[in-house]
Amino acid sequence: MNLRRAAWVSSTLATCLVGAAHAGPKVWVSVGEDAYRLLRRAGADIEQVELHTLPVQAPAAEGSSKLVRRDESVYLMRVDSDALPRLSQDVHQRLNRCAGYVMHASRAQGRQELSGFRAALLRQETAGKVNYEIDNQAEVNALLPQLQESNVRSTIVQLSTDYKNRYYATHYGVNASDDLVKTWKALAAGRADVTVKQFSHNWPQKSVIMTIKGTTSPKQIVVIGGHLDSTIGNTQEESIAPGADDDASGIASLTEVARVLLSSGYQPRRTIQFMAYAAEEIGLFGSAAIAADYKAKGKKVIGALQLDMTNYQGGTSDYTMITDYTNAAQNTFVKNLAAYYTPSMVVNQGACGYACSDHASWTRNGYVASFPFESLLSQDNPYIHTPQDTIDKSGNNANHAIKFSRLALAFAVELGSDGPALLTK
Repeated sequence: MNLRRAAWVSSTLATCLVGAAHAGPKVWVSVGEDAYRLLRRAGADIEQVELHTLPVQAPAAEGSSKLVRRDESVYLMRVDSDALPRLSQDVHQRLNRCAGYVMHASRAQGRQELSGFRAALLRQETAGKVNYEIDNQAEVNALLPQLQESNVRSTIVQLSTDYKNRYYATHYGVNASDDLVKTWKALAAGRADVTVKQFSHNWPQKSVIMTIKGTTSPKQIVVIGGHLDSTIGNTQEESIAPGADDDASGIASLTEVARVLLSSGYQPRRTIQFMAYAAEEIGLFGSAAIAADYKAKGKKVIGALQLDMTNYQGGTSDYTMITDYTNAAQNTFVKNLAAYYTPSMVVNQGACGYACSDHASWTRNGYVASFPFESLLSQDNPYIHTPQDTIDKSGNNANHAIKFSRLALAFAVELGSDGPALLTK
């Protein structure tokens, strides 16, 4: 990631990242314990460090069904922005996960956001706003056979080969967003209840949102998202960053769900939104902006599902439910969906650390989010963030990604077909 390429002010992070040729500016970031150690080991120029703690639930051991509650150390600091591309690579290579940091406009904003994040996590421990009964079997079972692996595969190939990269600051990243709008609008042709729009940011790439308006409870929103951008360690305009798994696969999995829902004429009671987030790889920027905007406007997102990497099956598990910075009640619902609609699938549990993907943006803003991942974190795709993140690393098929389409479709219909009568007091 080249953070000297652009200058912007994000509506939620509002950080200027313009630097000189030899050194970047100091920026405020928050990182988890492991990422903090990597920054120190790399000799990053760090100052004004302060410790915060966030309550999370994590498996007692990777893959374990037993969860333990712990306080995770999170460090707020000023750091040279040029250290962040190296941090992103080290987090992937040494910690087997992505991202790992969130930017803040100032120390005061960082403190405020971390305090709000802690409060949101504590509230979620006792949250129970939605009845997660599986009660739309006829609708789901009628739609599941319409999902096609070939369509998912085709989308992965298109996104990973039509552009040299999909980085948030390159013209390829901009084109990927513009082209996805056209693709989704074509799927929605003839549906007056469906809109496809871009969500503009103060950086070049835009996020994309498809909305299927609910018939009776349109103000209640079900979100299914993944990130559109791709990166290698120090992404330039002409860098080769195909991002077939990270995250063309997630966009492909959710696009196939949208295709089936639209082509079948399905009309949800609640509003369903499909989102392709911009700029995830530089600190969850796109999803953070959207989630903060929804919170500011009082939008009622009853559940968000994150699809970030769905097509590399690194081990025997089919889904790994990420338990930290997600909602326990909705996680149980997603696991129940997997057991009911895909009973042969093996479900494990894992933790991915602070700010590892876009689900954290929804959780940070007080919403309920879940993140089913493609493998145990120790067995994740070793090729992501390199020019070798191509579909051949997944056998030139989308057999794993289609499983996530099935899970996401069940999630969309089971929540989307319900209405306010199912909200608990």
